[in-house]
Amino acid sequence: MGFPEAYRLNWEDFPRDEYESRVRRAQEIMREDGLDVVVITSGENVEYFSGFQNGHWNSKSFPTGALLLHRSKDPVLLIPRFFSGTAWSTSWVDELAIFPEPHAAPRDFGRVLVEAVHRLGGRTAVVGFERGTHMSPGWNLDDLLYVTEQLVSGEMRSAARVIWGVRMIKSPRELDRMRWLTRITDEAITAVRDDLALGQTEREIGNRIAFEIMKRGGDDTSFRNIRAGSDRYHCSDSLPQARPFEEGDLLIIDTGAKYGQYGTDVAYTTLLGKATDRHHEVYDITVRAQDAAVSMCRPGVPAKEVFFAAARIIEESGLPTLDMIGHGIGMDLHEPIMLTPYNDEVLQEGMVLSVEPWLYDPSGLGVFALEEHVIVTDDAPEMLSSIPRDELLEVR
Repeated sequence: MGFPEAYRLNWEDFPRDEYESRVRRAQEIMREDGLDVVVITSGENVEYFSGFQNGHWNSKSFPTGALLLHRSKDPVLLIPRFFSGTAWSTSWVDELAIFPEPHAAPRDFGRVLVEAVHRLGGRTAVVGFERGTHMSPGWNLDDLLYVTEQLVSGEMRSAARVIWGVRMIKSPRELDRMRWLTRITDEAITAVRDDLALGQTEREIGNRIAFEIMKRGGDDTSFRNIRAGSDRYHCSDSLPQARPFEEGDLLIIDTGAKYGQYGTDVAYTTLLGKATDRHHEVYDITVRAQDAAVSMCRPGVPAKEVFFAAARIIEESGLPTLDMIGHGIGMDLHEPIMLTPYNDEVLQEGMVLSVEPWLYDPSGLGVFALEEHVIVTDDAPEMLSSIPRDELLEVR
C-alpha cells in the first residue's frame, strides 16, 4: 500500500478483536436472513464494523467510503485513494477497494462498489442494504440507482436486522465508553447548573457545557436542545438562542457528550425562581414515571411494557401522554430499541437505554424533562446517570 508497517493501526478506536467480534455476529444474522453481501455507506455503521475513522462524512461532494460485509469472508472497505493512509492507521480491514476519481462526473464510486460486490459474493449474490426502520444511509441517489441497477436482482433487501441485531447489544468496551460519557455529561451539566443566574442566555449555557465536556476529554456536545421560558417551551429540539433567563423560567437542558461516534442524550429541568405547589406536583409525576419505566428495564420485558409503566402514572395525573418514553443510545442518539406502545420487541442484556418521560403542563406552566441512561443487565438495571433529581432544582 506504500505506508510503513509501523503506522498500521496506530489510531484505532478499539482493539481488532472488538471489530472482528462485531463482524462475526453480523455474519450469523446474514446467514439466517439469506444475505450474501451487505452494503454499508453510513458513517457510523462503516466505523462500527471497520474502525475506519474520517471527518469527511458530513461533506456531500462525494462518498467518504463504504463497507462490504460477506456472510463468511472478511469485509472489504471502499475508499477514495487519498483516504488510504487514514484507513491504514484506523481500520483493521485488510482488503481495500479504491475508487481513484471521486470528483469525476460521473464518478467511479458506483462502478468500483459493484465490481467489489461481484468479486466478494459473485454475480448472483443476494445483497442487503441499510434499508428499513431507523436506517438513513448517506447515499447520493445517482450512485444508489446505479448500484441497484447493476446488481443482478436490483432488489434492495433490508439489512436492518443484521446491523441493529449487533449494534443494539453493547460490548463490555462500549458499556465502559457509555459509562464514562454519561459521567462527564453529568459533571458538565452540574458545573453549569451550579453557576446559573438570571440574565444568562441559552447559548451561553450550551457553550459552557461544551467547554466542560471537552475539558474532561470529550470531543463536544452530541447536540444542544436548550430552552427556557413560555416563548420557548414549544420549540422542541431547537438550537439555543441568545435569550436571557427571566424570573420564573423553567430551563430545559437536553444535551450530551460526544466522543468519536458515541454520544449521550440526557435532560434535566431547573427552575429560575421559587417553585409553586404545582411545579412540585408535576415534577414529582415526572420522577415517578421515570422510576416506573426504569424498574421495568430488564431482559425479556417487551419494550411496550416499559412504556406503559410510565404512561399509566402520567395518565392517572390527567396530563397528556406521550408516544415514546425512551430509546436505545450509543453511536446514534436514537437507536433501537424504541420504548413505544407499539413495540413488542423484548429488552436484552447489554442494551443502553435513554429513559425520558417529558411532561407538558397544558396550563402553561412549562415543560418538565427528565432523561437518564440505564444499562439492561441480568440483574437490576444499572443507572448510569448520577445527578440528583428527586427534587426540582430551584435557582434563586
